[in-house]
Amino acid sequence: MPTDDEPLEPVSDPIDTARKRHGSAGAILAAGMFGVDIALGRKPKQEAPVVVSSNSEPVDIDTEGIHIPVDDNVHVVAPPLPPSQPITAPPKRKRR
Repeated sequence: MPTDDEPLEPVSDPIDTARKRHGSAGAILAAGMFGVDIALGRKPKQEAPVVVSSNSEPVDIDTEGIHIPVDDNVHVVAPPLPPSQPITAPPKRKRR
C-alpha cells in the first residue's frame, strides 16, 4: 500500500478492458497476446520525460483568449469562444 508521500499510479488492466469492450473472446485474445509478448521476452519502452521551459505561466486560451504581439504596431488577438454544450452520442436503439 502506498504511503502519503508516494503518488498513486493509475492501474490499467487491458484484459479486463478487452472483456468489457469485446466480451470474453476479446479477453481471451488479449490474454493470448500478453502470453506471446512474455514468451518473446520483450521489454516495455521507457518513455523519456518531456520538459519544456517557458518564460511565463501557461495561459488558458478557453477563458482568456489569445493575444500575440507580432511587432510594435501589429498584434494578433482572438477572443475566447463562448461555452457550448458537450457533444454526446445519440441513445442506442434496441434491436428487435
